[in-house]
Amino acid sequence: MTAATTKCCLRDMKKIVITKGRRGDFLPPQPDHFHNFYEIFYLLSGQCHYLLRDSVYRLTRGDFVFIQPGELHHSLYKEGESCEICLITFKKEHLLINSGLTQQSFMGSVPALYQEAFDGLLSRMLSEHAHVDEYSDAFMSTYLQEVLLALMRHSVLAEKEPDLLNARDADILLATKYIYNNFKQHLTLEEVSAVAALSPTWFSKKFKLTTGMGFKEYLNYVRLKHARTALLTTDSSITDIALEYGFNDSNYFKDLFKKVYGKSPREFRKNPD
Repeated sequence: MTAATTKCCLRDMKKIVITKGRRGDFLPPQPDHFHNFYEIFYLLSGQCHYLLRDSVYRLTRGDFVFIQPGELHHSLYKEGESCEICLITFKKEHLLINSGLTQQSFMGSVPALYQEAFDGLLSRMLSEHAHVDEYSDAFMSTYLQEVLLALMRHSVLAEKEPDLLNARDADILLATKYIYNNFKQHLTLEEVSAVAALSPTWFSKKFKLTTGMGFKEYLNYVRLKHARTALLTTDSSITDIALEYGFNDSNYFKDLFKKVYGKSPREFRKNPD
């Protein structure tokens, strides 16, 4: 995983932020990334593909993604694809809703019947964000809770999941799921490309084109994410965690962890925030 392709944003966010804009194949490819705050990605119009964890989804009008801190994600745009999006970013202290749904990333779709009302809620947030006064923070907090309640109601935990990759990309989906299920093992490019029934050379190109990450970058990300959880939930030594989650060299694990999360494993365990 290189700093050039995967970035961890450590924004010191004190306020709820909402932005609106267009994205598509007319812009430079977005790097795969993860950060220390929550993000809501909502499609107002158009379509795109979206990488979340081990899967790539096709999103259209009304679809959304709720992204946990530390979760790998980015939008992808095939030739001719574009969309208008609304992004909301915020920190843990802005969450007033005590729900298990906000403890994990999820996605879904606001039904057409409710989209006009939901778009109106986003418009009120955008207006409040642009014209700040002494009441703005309170209004933004109230609107955010409404947004979260609406999205949780329509999450994939209760509704149909957005379309997965089209049939042309099903081989890459097989590969990402194989990596996610076997990341503790010594995985090689040859082994995973065989799962996708592609030659190693063509697999490398298609994997990068489809997910935005190289094979090794993705594998390291999956391993780091699980090791990060183990640091906070077990008493295992850092060396044992490195070995348990697929890193044969604990020093390499420590260096990579610090590059990605901005702290050494030991520092992170003491102060994860």
